Amino acid sequence: MFSILFCALCQHLHAQDIQFSQFYATPLYQNPAFAGSAHATRFILHQRLQWPSLDARYITSMFSADHYFEKQRSGVGIIAFRDWQGASIINSSHIGLQYAYELPISEKLTFRAGLEASFVSRSLNYALLTFPDQYSVAGFLDNPTNEPLDGSSVTYADLSSGGILYHENFWVGLSAHHMNTPNQSFYGDLSNLPVKWAVTGGYKIVLRKNQSTASLEEKTFSITPTFHYKTQGRSDQTDIGLYALYDNIIAGVWYRGIPYLKRYREYLHNNESMVVLLGFKIDNLSISYSYDVTVSKLAGAQTGGSHEINLTYLTDWPPRRGKPRRKLPCPRF
Repeated sequence: MFSILFCALCQHLHAQDIQFSQFYATPLYQNPAFAGSAHATRFILHQRLQWPSLDARYITSMFSADHYFEKQRSGVGIIAFRDWQGASIINSSHIGLQYAYELPISEKLTFRAGLEASFVSRSLNYALLTFPDQYSVAGFLDNPTNEPLDGSSVTYADLSSGGILYHENFWVGLSAHHMNTPNQSFYGDLSNLPVKWAVTGGYKIVLRKNQSTASLEEKTFSITPTFHYKTQGRSDQTDIGLYALYDNIIAGVWYRGIPYLKRYREYLHNNESMVVLLGFKIDNLSISYSYDVTVSKLAGAQTGGSHEINLTYLTDWPPRRGKPRRKLPCPRF
């Protein structure tokens, strides 16, 4: 049934972007202005498995690396990910190069602007699909379809940009992906990918700060309320939550959706999931895991939720000189 419905709609498909629950842990995907924001060399591996109990599951693997050039006040980054949709019916590959410039506005405020140029390849596996003319009153006939199956792949260039304003305690950012609205049609007709706009921000509240590295009892403790709103085509969503950082341990909980304020149809609210997170740090390596609990009407289908695991490695190479620069207060180790 899924295959029949998919084929009936595929010529007018309006795709939305991948979304990560640990959006703060995939900074280069969220906003190209984050390139070099760690003021160090950073490597990130991220894996998402969405709805593993369904045939319509989504699997995404992502890698990114970025570096900060202190003299040029510039950051560069590379991001690559592979996405499998609907039991690998649609596969997407993305690789992008990013550049960001850091501009101090005052002693307390800093602005970062970033650009990304990407190459995207998408493919459609017709062997995993069935079509209406392959069915009769007796059921599936297992005969070849008469549907035209010419368009099985498409490639296009993609342009994105973003900006971030931050203080030692707060940040707010705006990003625009697919500014050139590339044509993603498999059939040669027009099917433009809508621009995705995203606004993110938060405020870090330090409840206790370890002033002495020799102290074994007084450890840094902070909480950070955050939000992440994104809109693309007819779809929009808000992630809002709270992260707590205690020494080398991070925990978080947040909600995804716009209940009661946004309805797609009568009695169908924009209400998706609750997310819980736990992570820890070992030297320069940070590891975190999150789980999405489905709270929408899809919960009855026993989706298996969504799982994400993130590995982030920071290395101060080459060693920085001079006084340390102000770092973004985003939830991180």
